[in-house]
Amino acid sequence: MEARKMSPAPIILRVIHLIKMGLLITMVLFTIFLINHFRLSNYFPIRTVYIYGANHLSQQKVQEILQPLVAKGYFSIDVDYIRERLLQMSWVADIFVRRNWPDQIVVTVVEKKPIALWNKENLLSDAGELFNPPQLTFPHDIPLFHGPAGKHITMLQYFNNFNRILNPLHAKISYLELTPFLTWKLKLDNGITLQMGHKDILTRITHFVKVYPKIVGTRAKDVEYIDLRYPNGVAIRWKETIKT
Repeated sequence: MEARKMSPAPIILRVIHLIKMGLLITMVLFTIFLINHFRLSNYFPIRTVYIYGANHLSQQKVQEILQPLVAKGYFSIDVDYIRERLLQMSWVADIFVRRNWPDQIVVTVVEKKPIALWNKENLLSDAGELFNPPQLTFPHDIPLFHGPAGKHITMLQYFNNFNRILNPLHAKISYLELTPFLTWKLKLDNGITLQMGHKDILTRITHFVKVYPKIVGTRAKDVEYIDLRYPNGVAIRWKETIKT
């Protein structure tokens, strides 16, 4: 029995018909999606934005950034994009953005923690990062670091070690200087200035803490500076009102 061959024309027409039907269904579904998306955007507007953790950020600047980004419905808010925009602000270390049903956006800010003012121009964070926010937002109760370019991380490491060693004296560093010759100068919040070289720094300041009760005691306000550059001792220069 001889097999009959099917003409290719009906097959092509059927394929074309299926393609047209597929395109039509896709367009209908897309139209439905757009309509629903538009309705949801208008029926669920954002009415409240909560911002937590923003202590140094300019509230006006944050509002300027957020206003166009939240002028959409609940389902249209792009929380990832909001996070990316706010991360560009100099004070921001991290940002968390979430939606609260039915009309709220919650923004939690993690600000950088400034440890010192670096060369009177930038802030130095506890992570060793230099950043430069508006000067009006600079804190006034942090130490001043003065040192060569690129040495801020080294100074931060020594600063942390110095403060740990000085802890028994209940004194903290208000000024820290590293010279181009890599010698150190410290000023404590009790008014005492320490001059140090570049060798055995931590050992010498540890020794200073041990002898402090005997050589200074309660007379910190009478000390002009203390020189720790001697290998076997310290030298004290008293203010001129005290003769010893």
